[in-house]
Amino acid sequence: MRTATIHPLVADYRHRLRRAARALPRARRTELVAEIEAHLEEALPPDPTEIEVRNMLERLGEPEEIVAAEDPDIAPAAARARAGSLEWFAIVLLLVGGLVVPVLGWGVGVVLLWSSRVWTRREKLIGTFVPPGGLSLVVLALVLGVGVSSETCSGGGGSGGQTTEQCTGGMSTPLQVVFVVLLVAGLVLPFVTATYLGRRAQRAR
Repeated sequence: MRTATIHPLVADYRHRLRRAARALPRARRTELVAEIEAHLEEALPPDPTEIEVRNMLERLGEPEEIVAAEDPDIAPAAARARAGSLEWFAIVLLLVGGLVVPVLGWGVGVVLLWSSRVWTRREKLIGTFVPPGGLSLVVLALVLGVGVSSETCSGGGGSGGQTTEQCTGGMSTPLQVVFVVLLVAGLVLPFVTATYLGRRAQRAR
């Protein structure tokens, strides 16, 4: 750009546009930046005054708004609805709702999550599936794990009058390691997701 690079306000606008457009696919990002730069070069005179530059940039709109028009899911927090008590209630239900009222409690949290305008579609998908059920999934895993790992032992007579004990069932050592890893992940991930949604909601405030 010959004209746009002269004035600091235009240079700052281009920088903000490039930064805001990082969330777009590369091809669309390059195309969008090129379109805006070409428009600025055509609309501004070779030696624009500050008033002319400000008027032109005001007509274009904020870079974040231009990018948000390309993809509403990456709209900046300032352009979203404000977070309220329902959003925080949704986070609590997603975390422990399934423990209070099995399945239904977590399901209500999901409904509140998707009915909110604070979070984007990507954030709602994370809140729903990482992990589904919240902490109730850990309780279910513990119940199933105890059932699978339980052993049944019975005694019997051996040679020389010695009594032997035979046990069946139970998990092998590799399965026990996998179970513990999954259990820890199921315990940590709900808190990570709740924290993530909470921070995104705070940004929307």
